[in-house]
Amino acid sequence: MARILKAVPGLTIDELEALVNEKVKTHPYLNKVGAILLVAEELKVLESKEVPEDLMEELAYTMIGDLVPGLNSVNVRGVVYAVIGPKIAGEHRILRLKIGDKTGVAEVYAWNEKIDELTSLSVKIGDSIAVMNAYTKEKIETGTVEIHVGKNSTIKKLPTDPAQPDPHLFYRTLSQVIMEGEGVYDMRGYLISISEEKKVATRYGEASVIELTLSDGSILAKLNVWRDMIEQFRNLSPGVEVFITDVKFQDGRFSLTSRSSLAMVNKVDLDKVKEIMDEQSGKKILRIIDVKTQPSYSIIIATDGRKIIQLTYRGGLDLKPGEYIEVYGLTDEKKTLGRITLEKEMIKKIESPGVEIPIPNRITSLRKIIEEKPDVLEDVTIEGTLYTKTNIVKVETRYGAAEKILFWLKDEDTAIRGVAWRSKAQEIAQIPEGEKIRLKWITVKLNLFNEPEIHVESYSKIEKI
Repeated sequence: MARILKAVPGLTIDELEALVNEKVKTHPYLNKVGAILLVAEELKVLESKEVPEDLMEELAYTMIGDLVPGLNSVNVRGVVYAVIGPKIAGEHRILRLKIGDKTGVAEVYAWNEKIDELTSLSVKIGDSIAVMNAYTKEKIETGTVEIHVGKNSTIKKLPTDPAQPDPHLFYRTLSQVIMEGEGVYDMRGYLISISEEKKVATRYGEASVIELTLSDGSILAKLNVWRDMIEQFRNLSPGVEVFITDVKFQDGRFSLTSRSSLAMVNKVDLDKVKEIMDEQSGKKILRIIDVKTQPSYSIIIATDGRKIIQLTYRGGLDLKPGEYIEVYGLTDEKKTLGRITLEKEMIKKIESPGVEIPIPNRITSLRKIIEEKPDVLEDVTIEGTLYTKTNIVKVETRYGAAEKILFWLKDEDTAIRGVAWRSKAQEIAQIPEGEKIRLKWITVKLNLFNEPEIHVESYSKIEKI
């Protein structure tokens, strides 16, 4: 506008504003920036070749991310990613569309006869639409911008643009919601399980409820569906990806709101969902490496092909090295506790796992330990000569008195000190010095003097070679 005023002597700012407003009225597809450029071209301030046609088309619309409440005669375009309604609100019908572009998302509200216009256009998810001569308001609940289709507004479908955003991408994953914090979101997740409908007593009387378990592959979330919303979710089955609008995240919990709607259901790779379901339920197929039987339990050393897992099993199965087992309840929380205690119902034998699980190579040498000096090595196997050892001594610990022995394992010119407690101390004490031994599933840590030290764990295996 400053360029126009400088180029056209005698033209006032009020007169220029009037010319621009006239263009907006005459050409409702233009926004104010487009109207200014058109005036500039007519006044010979701007040659038409300076503003390419595609740029004029772009300038005719306001980007969704630039919208603010209180605008009139605004033109926007975007990809439809949810169609909600129509619903009855008092004596009127209302339809909500959720649209998005590369800058943001917004809701479009259409009422009564305008709904019929949209219906005649067969607007659906994935369509690109233009809403012209609309006005904007502030949504009371969230403070975000709403686009309202007025009596003089028009809606049209636009040709599909290969560069337009995928409607799925306007929905956040569970992890993204948690990272962004409390608020109301359009959210997506894999349906892991859906409960039976049940009746519960509330302060408003008895109500029906079902519980959905959702995952995005890294976290798990529960979502209760109440009353009349149940109908939208009733016929779902695990193994689909659901896209739900207006989900509230507060105090670490997800919940539906009165505006929530199941917008899309996508079938996904069943193997992928099964993998997520197994991971979330703690289900794993393991190969047994070692079994140590005690009077009332067994210690199982097993692997999933990558990690060594120690299991304490109290049950009646006769388990042997080389066999495969299916274990339930191996959640990440339990894995961090070290050895996991399994009850009878949490484990079963598998005759044919379908694929062979390799045993990780956990053998290392004393020389390699000395040279690399790692902070910690877990579940490794080492061999050497029992070079020397102390007598067993009793030591007071926070768990009471315990037997302890120190020993040195040597291989050629390399020796490392080790420590064993209780029953493992007794085992070391009974082996003559000079005997070659193999220590399996031990831990190596740096001691106070920054030297590697062997720790024989209660589940470690001591073998004479």
